[in-house]
Amino acid sequence: MFHYHGKMYFLHRDNMANHVLFFLVSFLTLTFTAPLCAQSLSDLYDHTRNQLTRINDSSPDKMERNVKALNDWLQGPISLQFSALPSQSVGGTDEYEVGVFLPFKPPSRREVDSQQSQLARTVSAMQEQRFSLLVSGLVRQALWKRITAQTEYEGLLDKQAWISSLDSTMEAYLKSGEIDRATYLRWEQEKLTHSLAMRQARISLHTATRYYQHITGTEALPVQPIENVVKNAPSLIHNHPELTLLVLSQQQLDINYDLADQSLAPWMLGVIARQLRGPAGNDNLLGVNITIPISGSGTTSVSDYALWQDARNTLTNALAETYARLSLQLNEAVNDYEYAVEAVNVLYRQMQIGEEITALYASQQQSLPKVLWLEQLIAQQDRRLEHEKMKVNLAQAASKINQIAGVTL
Repeated sequence: MFHYHGKMYFLHRDNMANHVLFFLVSFLTLTFTAPLCAQSLSDLYDHTRNQLTRINDSSPDKMERNVKALNDWLQGPISLQFSALPSQSVGGTDEYEVGVFLPFKPPSRREVDSQQSQLARTVSAMQEQRFSLLVSGLVRQALWKRITAQTEYEGLLDKQAWISSLDSTMEAYLKSGEIDRATYLRWEQEKLTHSLAMRQARISLHTATRYYQHITGTEALPVQPIENVVKNAPSLIHNHPELTLLVLSQQQLDINYDLADQSLAPWMLGVIARQLRGPAGNDNLLGVNITIPISGSGTTSVSDYALWQDARNTLTNALAETYARLSLQLNEAVNDYEYAVEAVNVLYRQMQIGEEITALYASQQQSLPKVLWLEQLIAQQDRRLEHEKMKVNLAQAASKINQIAGVTL
């Protein structure tokens, strides 16, 4: 019997995340390929990640966009300027001029661009980490949904074997008069209840198995599905991809605000060729023109500042809300884990006491109503199943803590 149980969960509860998860799971269902013989959690993770990556690469919504820039120095397109000033007077001089103008980035602009390039690389790496965490969450959810259903079903199968072994005894007791009709009807009632529970468990296991197969590419469970609980989960939250990406968005917003600074306007380098045609002959001139803005730094507009401040406040609020949500989820998961640890021990002790009670009832069958003995037998079977399910709750709570803390498989 598998000793795992728990509730299915999503780390991201906002609507956008749920839509993304629904899209990915739907695509996995449509593109499921050959079965995978998984040996570990890493095998499940690698297969799911590769499948989601193929889906993303083949998505019609994915567009390749290339940066269109001349180089790191130019801030805009090179321009060509031509002017002709023919003289309208007798003996006058005609003037013709051709100029090529190159807008260069000032040193301050090149520094901001360097910051933006570094930020873009950091964002890309963090988005990759967030994607890895999303894959881990899908695998964990499917895995524990499957293990939970299988634990329930196999526990009920064990109880069914017990019911079958006791059924003939109960009929013999009824015929010999050792139990009354009411006690036997209680036994029949338990058999019907168990039959219905078996049917529901079979349906749940079938649904969970198909979902698990679509996500991971296999029906086989990993050899060791239980994860060790990360020790420093509260501190890890501070580096959670969701929080880090919001901080990076604030940095990008600050860079965009800096780019609105008028002192970052381009320097203009012009190469000018001029020809003068007059009665005395032609005079060819070649020169250089340099234009440097002299506005002071920090000369952004009031509207730029207002837009920046509003957007930054929005990101600050989102950062606080996300951190509060993750902290609340982590606290709940830790409480579930600590409760499960205690519950496993309590249920085990209850089973031991139940064995003693069953033995005492068996030795006092002549003096005690048979219905008490029967109820104790039924309760003992149910306690065994609850103990197995609680051990699954414990293992899943550990997995959930790791997921919320941002630990990938």
